[in-house]
Amino acid sequence: MLQKILLSFSFGLIFFKEVVITVDVTIPESTVVGKTGSNVLLPCIYSSSPGSQFVLEWRFAPGNTAPSDGRQIYYYSDGKMYKPGSQSERLSISVTPPVTGIASIHLNNIISADTGSYVCQVNNPPDFSGTGSGIVKLIVQVPPSTPTCQLNGKAIAGSDATLMCSSAEGYPTPVYSWTFAGSKVSSFPSMMENERSGSLLITNISQANSGTYQCVATNDQGTATCELTVSVTNAADAGTIAGAVVGVLLAILLIVAVAIYILCYRGKQKKPLKPDYPGNEIREDAMSPGMHDGRRSSQTDSYLLNNATTRHENMVV
Repeated sequence: MLQKILLSFSFGLIFFKEVVITVDVTIPESTVVGKTGSNVLLPCIYSSSPGSQFVLEWRFAPGNTAPSDGRQIYYYSDGKMYKPGSQSERLSISVTPPVTGIASIHLNNIISADTGSYVCQVNNPPDFSGTGSGIVKLIVQVPPSTPTCQLNGKAIAGSDATLMCSSAEGYPTPVYSWTFAGSKVSSFPSMMENERSGSLLITNISQANSGTYQCVATNDQGTATCELTVSVTNAADAGTIAGAVVGVLLAILLIVAVAIYILCYRGKQKKPLKPDYPGNEIREDAMSPGMHDGRRSSQTDSYLLNNATTRHENMVV
């Protein structure tokens, strides 16, 4: 009898030990959807008895980033809390301290950049078995941003033209609709509209298609618009305009070339001539003024002496 009691007690200890060393994290709502500017609760529940080494951590992986690459936004350990992420001012823990099995967090005034995956992880050594983490996906709904309207190509009579409209932001993905001078474009058989891509194809465009087009981007959160004015030109007019543009460009190039030539020519004319002998150069064979005058005086005296001798001889004869 005693042996049976001891055996039952041993099984009870084993079962109790298995309960103690297990930590399980549960995410009641795996996807949370909220409107921009609203407050949301990201739920996380765990089953364990927090000890002195209990650690709770939240990480955030923005957009389509893998959850394993998320950065830390909340950390609790040894009675102290840390919020190192950029969302710290808008983030708070649901229960303080988070040691009662509830590890949910609040995120206030959500923005589009908050969209992504949030990982709740609980560590409570020596409890290592079980599932210690869970993932909550947050989707922030954003109204469409002001779309951009543009014309692809040129609006030349007889050709096809495509108008494009797109919003940089918006969730759910906006749908687009076009109107022409206050009328739905569907009333024109030559116009084909794609509400998903935001394109409007106008085939065999003509002067009747000239005017103002408006695009409206719409989703569950709101609408936004943009406008585009289209002026259709004839093929001959387009050629004339192109020729005029080329002519103006050539005229500008000619004027620039002439200006450059004149500047270069004037630069050469103003350049001083270089003398054959610099003014300060002293030639080695040059005589000083005194020596030059002395040589000339000696030659003159010799001439006068010879002339006097000749006259004397002639008088004696």
